[in-house]
Amino acid sequence: MREKIKRVLDSFELEGDVVSVLENDQGNINATYVVMTSTGKKYLLQKINTYVFKEPHLVMKNIEFVTTHIRARLDRMGDQTHQTLNIISTKNGSSMCTYVNQDGEKEYYRVFSYIDHCISFNTFDDCGDNKEQIAYNTGKCFGFFHRLLEDFPITMLAYTIPDFHNTPKRFENLLSSIENNATNRAFQCSQEIVYLISKIKECSVIHEALGKSIPLRVTHNDTKLNNVLIDQNSLEGIAVIDLDTIMPGSILYDVGDGIRSACASTFEDETDLSKVFLNLDLAKAYLRGYLGEMGHLLTPNEVAYLGQSIRILTYELTLRFLTDYINGDIYFKTKYPEHNRDRFLNQFALLQDIEQKLDEIEKFIRSFSSNEDFARNRKPNNN
Repeated sequence: MREKIKRVLDSFELEGDVVSVLENDQGNINATYVVMTSTGKKYLLQKINTYVFKEPHLVMKNIEFVTTHIRARLDRMGDQTHQTLNIISTKNGSSMCTYVNQDGEKEYYRVFSYIDHCISFNTFDDCGDNKEQIAYNTGKCFGFFHRLLEDFPITMLAYTIPDFHNTPKRFENLLSSIENNATNRAFQCSQEIVYLISKIKECSVIHEALGKSIPLRVTHNDTKLNNVLIDQNSLEGIAVIDLDTIMPGSILYDVGDGIRSACASTFEDETDLSKVFLNLDLAKAYLRGYLGEMGHLLTPNEVAYLGQSIRILTYELTLRFLTDYINGDIYFKTKYPEHNRDRFLNQFALLQDIEQKLDEIEKFIRSFSSNEDFARNRKPNNN
């Protein structure tokens, strides 16, 4: 492995000689390494997961388009605070390196500049007394990210994972996994499966409305808390990272998944389900930050579905964890045999808690969106 990584890094335009390579195991999808060079420069090296991303060239092209657009917007605004990912080219000018391994298989690697003086959090348990401030700044950072991309020509983006947030399709995948039962795990959670079946119609409403009463926009599609880099001094959101799943979609996917991820009481593999719930105070802080940046650009229909989006994206991830568990853990990285089952049960508990709190969430959104300045500047429906 050490020799392979050295050969891969030798193909990139790095400043100085490589002096250390440390693996970062936080992500669920790509293998990631922090690289230090003799000049003191730091980089992130990533091996792209080609099981998840079948066409890595399209992934990198999307990232190039979006980051170039964001940098240009920040330059025009004179914004020297916010940043975006910076792709380091290979010595032949490519955005990634292709490495042929000993089995003759192609592996794809890319390098980004390391954004320093920032921290990220997996859950708000890591934030001490600053939970609500960081929830607000996380929502604000994602709202600012979407605002910067409001004028991006969406037809330039490829769908790197078709049907990624197609909730009915995710449901069909679960049914197929149950029918195939490749690992004899299908009926370990039969009561939960019955409940999920009963909710599919009401959890498909965003997908059914997309491109009709809900407009297509540039969406991140993986708005976890740790995908926002926070300035370690000011605690402001500095950059949105992990752009592999940038695609056309609904802004509601990002808001719902962001709140599901950031405002849950625990991380996704907490096994004590009594500790799993949605923190309403954090969810409201997140929504205030997000809507303060992006709310006036949302249509009334988008605002109307904001609360439901939290429930629907939690439902969808519940389906995905269970499907992967039944299929034999072929999508998400796991640390032990029952890891995806534990993730599924965690998200199932979160889903039930969100459903109990949905009325209060929607009441808060209505109260915020009734503000005269907010309503006056909001975009009309795109019917």
